[in-house]
Formats: sequence, structure tokens, C-alpha cells
Amino acid sequence: MKSSKYSRFCRKLFAGLFAQLNVSESSKNRLLEKADISMVYQEYYAMVLMNIIIGFIVSFLSTLFLYTLVPNDITALLIFLVTSLIPVIIGIIYIQLPAYRTKQRAKNIDRFLPYVTNFVNTMSAAGISPSEIFGTLSSIKLYGELQKEAKKITTEIELMGIDTITALKNAIAISPSHKFKEFLQGIIGVIQSGSELAPYFERCVERYMYEDLQDRKKNLDSLAVMAESFVVTVIAFPLFLVIIISIMGLTSGGISFDFLYILAVMILPMAYLGFYIMMKSGMGEDV
Repeated sequence: MKSSKYSRFCRKLFAGLFAQLNVSESSKNRLLEKADISMVYQEYYAMVLMNIIIGFIVSFLSTLFLYTLVPNDITALLIFLVTSLIPVIIGIIYIQLPAYRTKQRAKNIDRFLPYVTNFVNTMSAAGISPSEIFGTLSSIKLYGELQKEAKKITTEIELMGIDTITALKNAIAISPSHKFKEFLQGIIGVIQSGSELAPYFERCVERYMYEDLQDRKKNLDSLAVMAESFVVTVIAFPLFLVIIISIMGLTSGGISFDFLYILAVMILPMAYLGFYIMMKSGMGEDV
């Protein structure tokens, strides 16, 4: 998410309000940096406030128009419910968005870190410097959010003229992944001690590959349990239930088939969606 004309307009509009608020600017900006949101906190939260106001106005006018067409107690209640819920939902989504994106970026970085360390180890063995390694890494889109982290380091080194150690320290401050922070901190320690980087990278490859293997085994075990639960709860059980209800309806004639429609239209699709979400999260992927 990047700065836009709309977000900058919102910042100017609410500049006086944010000037009166005693908010820690550095902590808010740091959270937005970790979430890869290219805005300062005044701009982002001014945009959030404007979206809440717009949501309230749009929901109020739309429900009021509906009430003028169909004036009754239900549409009157909708005016209150919709105009109350829509701004709250918009506010919650935007306020929680930086923390959510930070968490998702950390997962993505941790997922690719074992393979990146292997790549870095190979280049280091060829005698390539850390600045050149991160420069090459910043051009490889295969590594997801790690490419963005490497690009930030490379930009500071090549365009801003900052030395490698300072650029790595700045990357540690804004990185959402604890593992990547430890990896960069280790590089700084090795450089400052004057030791060789190759042995450190080899240890990192062994460690992260082992941890990745253990995480994948845990995910596979959890997926196996969920697969067995899926077969029992949403395949076998509904089939037996339909057969039992159908036989009882044919023999007694007093069994209602409304439950079968509810099962087919509502319960089973919701169960499928729930298992889909759980299995995707169990695999460590984004839903």
C-alpha cells in the first residue's frame, strides 16, 4: 500500500486534529514500515478516518433511501444497524491491517529464509561481498517478501551511500521476521569480528533447513488429522444421515425433509469452507 493523492488529501484535511493528539510517531511509523505500507502514520490514519466518515455517509444515505421507498419498522431498524456497523467494520479492518500485514510478511520471510540462506551461502563461497549478495537477491522475485527486504538494504547501500553494517542494522529495525533479524545480526557480528562469512552461512543453512523440515512434518501431521476429520464429518456422516432420514420419511411419512435442504445448502458448504481455511492455514499458506 503506497501513498496516493487521496491519502495525502486526507492528511492535509485532518492535520490539525493529529497535531493535537499525543501519539508516538516513531512507533506508529515503524509498524507501518514493517507492514510495507509506504505512508507516515498521520497520512494512514487520516485516510482511515476519512474512510470511516465516507462509510457512515454512504450507509446512512442508502438505508435512508430504502426507508423512503419501503417505510416500515424493518427498514428503520436497518438505518440504525447498517450506519452503526459499517463504520465500525471499516475502522477495525484498517486499524488491524498493519498488524495483520506484518504477521503475514513475517510468515512469508520465514518460509523462504532457508532457501535464501542456501543461495547466500553459495554466493559467499564464490567470494562475493554481502552488499553484492543482497543486490543480486533484490532482483529475484522468487523469494517473495525477502526480495523487498534485500531491496531496502541495497537501496541504502547503493543510492544513499550507507555502509553495509548500518544498512543491515536499519533492516533489522524494520524487519517483521525475528528469524531474519537474527540472520542479519549474525552477519553484522561476523563482519565486525573480522571472521569469514562462509562458515556462518553454512551453519545457518543447516539450522534453517532442519527447522523447515520439522515445521513441514508438523504441518503434514496436522493435515492428516484434518483430512481424516473431513472424511468423517462432511462425507461419511452426511451420507449416513441422508439415508437414515430418507428411509424414516418413506416408512413413517411424518419426517420433514426441510433439514436435508438446510444441510445441502448451508451446513455442508460452510463445513467445506471451514476445512479449506484450516487446511490452507495448516500448510502455512495465505488464505
